[in-house]
Amino acid sequence: MLRERGRHIHRPRPISAMNDRFDFRRAASLFVLILSVCFASPALAGNGPVWRPMGPPGGDVISLVQAPSEPARLYLGTVDGHIFSSGDEGRRWELVGRPGTRSDFVVQSLAVDPRDARVVYAAGWTLDPAAGGGVYRSSDGGITWQAAGLAGHAVRAIALAPSAPETMVAGALDGVYRSRDSGRAWERISPEAHADLHDLDSVAVDPHHPDVIYVGTSHLPWKTNDGGVHWAPIHEGMIDDSDVMSIVVDRAHPARVFASACSGIYRSENSGALWRKIGGIPNTARRTHVIRLDPLRPQVLFAGTTEGLWRSTDGGGSWHRVTPPDWSINGLVVSERTPGRLILGTQKLGLLVSDDSGQTFRAANDGFNHRRVVSLALDAGQPARVLAVLAGAPEPLLATDDGGSTWKPLGPGLRMESLRGIYASPGGWWAALERGGLMRYDTVRGAWIAAGMLIGDIQPPVEPSQPLLLKRRTPAPASAPKPQAGPRPLRAVVDDMAFAEDGWYAATEEALLVSRDQGATWRAVPFGQLSLPTRSVRVSPDGRRLWVVSLRGIVYSLDAGLTWAWRDLPVDAGGALHLEAADESTFFAIGNRALYISIDSGRTWRKAGNGLPQVPIQQVAVVAGTVFAAVQSGGIYYSRDRGSRWDRLEGSLADAFFPAVIASASSSTVFAASSTDGLYAVEFAPASSATSSSASPGINRPR
Repeated sequence: MLRERGRHIHRPRPISAMNDRFDFRRAASLFVLILSVCFASPALAGNGPVWRPMGPPGGDVISLVQAPSEPARLYLGTVDGHIFSSGDEGRRWELVGRPGTRSDFVVQSLAVDPRDARVVYAAGWTLDPAAGGGVYRSSDGGITWQAAGLAGHAVRAIALAPSAPETMVAGALDGVYRSRDSGRAWERISPEAHADLHDLDSVAVDPHHPDVIYVGTSHLPWKTNDGGVHWAPIHEGMIDDSDVMSIVVDRAHPARVFASACSGIYRSENSGALWRKIGGIPNTARRTHVIRLDPLRPQVLFAGTTEGLWRSTDGGGSWHRVTPPDWSINGLVVSERTPGRLILGTQKLGLLVSDDSGQTFRAANDGFNHRRVVSLALDAGQPARVLAVLAGAPEPLLATDDGGSTWKPLGPGLRMESLRGIYASPGGWWAALERGGLMRYDTVRGAWIAAGMLIGDIQPPVEPSQPLLLKRRTPAPASAPKPQAGPRPLRAVVDDMAFAEDGWYAATEEALLVSRDQGATWRAVPFGQLSLPTRSVRVSPDGRRLWVVSLRGIVYSLDAGLTWAWRDLPVDAGGALHLEAADESTFFAIGNRALYISIDSGRTWRKAGNGLPQVPIQQVAVVAGTVFAAVQSGGIYYSRDRGSRWDRLEGSLADAFFPAVIASASSSTVFAASSTDGLYAVEFAPASSATSSSASPGINRPR
């Protein structure tokens, strides 16, 4: 049987390239797709697949709102169109639904009907500029959604008129719009092609007069007193060219209005006719995304900024920061039900809650799993032990020993920007560096340390014009030993690793390497007389069978590397990138353009089709007779007959993107890492005996 003892997910991009900071307000593109626990595939339903969320908890919150008629009910929106809900003021969250069908819909603004906590509006924009955005309505607490107008418009803010909740105002990139019938019909209420009334960021409606509307643009605020018939700029006292990100009207004193801008926080006592800048917040923290008044204490204000939460107890006369400065706050709820309770929606940290007006905070991410996992390693002997690499997280390396119940940071010593890949060896966690070399996690020190010494020379790679002779190596005579270079640190760039009982293998951009002492020292394994750059390696537990994806194609050995033979893909494949196996005779090769299958140990190959799209494949995992293929355009396809026929997992999972998919044969489980929603363990019944009788554990499955 062919099988590998450790498992790594190959990626064509370095991990560091996927960890750039994401600007939610001005993003132009991001490959964001989703994974949902609420799906049922018709073809697999009979086997009862169960999607179990494993975390890690937390992530990015874009919008956050409280239901006026039911203060314990909260809703939050994310960058990929997900809506989460809490019925206990943020103690526990549940993923309830998604407005529309697009997975790149940024839920920029939420509003709840003050008469019914189950009626929710979501407004936003799409990462694809051509798609625009729109407004959606749910009447069942966010579970199901219907389009509510402004399709194709990039909507940045919505507000319901408190005195007439059926009236809704939306601020979009192309102007201001109003609906008087809960989104059934809309009208533009700002002049078309106005020089300044565009690029809206904020909207507020007077508590008593629905025709009195305030809007904030990327260049100062505006106001109408007659429902949009006439508009007037209201920037007296503001610094010119202020991007107004939030406007709040005091419900108890409607003439008092607060506005946050990139130039600071402002207060007006005469309905915006004159503004006074509020001091006390330093320049670096003046990007204030949200302002909230304490409904139980009129003189208490909170400002959520890109540098923490600030509080004022004298109506904005003075401020002081109550959180660490590295907290970036996108949403804030000041409870109308529980005095002193604050709920923060942050970038990277998820939800944070305080019950003492900000003196102390604690994480409140129970049920909110929205991390961007970019790589994954699974302990071969213990499937409950997983190491995940996260993008846009304060702790980029997290490990769990209990199947996701708890997670802990794994560091220090390893910088995220230098990380190329992670691996689970029989002896622990290993990491490949982007610029070359390996590191291992030392459990005694609790840190990553450099590891691996190269012994001997690496023969120069063969040129394309040279014939490659794959024959038995003849050892040099004992009387004339070949001189070898002394031990030196391993500097080769490692693209893949595999582990056997008596040897560990590393596919590097210089050669295939082997270690007989658990990674302490490494030597080159030549193909015949010369070495070749390699991309992927698989090995049987006893180390006799080796399959390698090299620069020149697929090559294999049945005698621990003494002799080699080609098992190459067709010319139109464009070369192989990675190799997986279902059993000793069935192999799946990820090519540059498609997935290829061999059922005769690689002697012949055919392109996978019959339901599988001809697009680049991201990952392949094989478990219990079922093959799963994650495609780079989104979605997972599966086959229960060794790749002859493929079906797509439907439902909200259909457009998901999975940077990492790992199979565990010992538990009939697929571990699927989403680019937005963290890690899930998918457990299901094995395929029928008719399709799995020959599917013994393969080299792609952990022990």
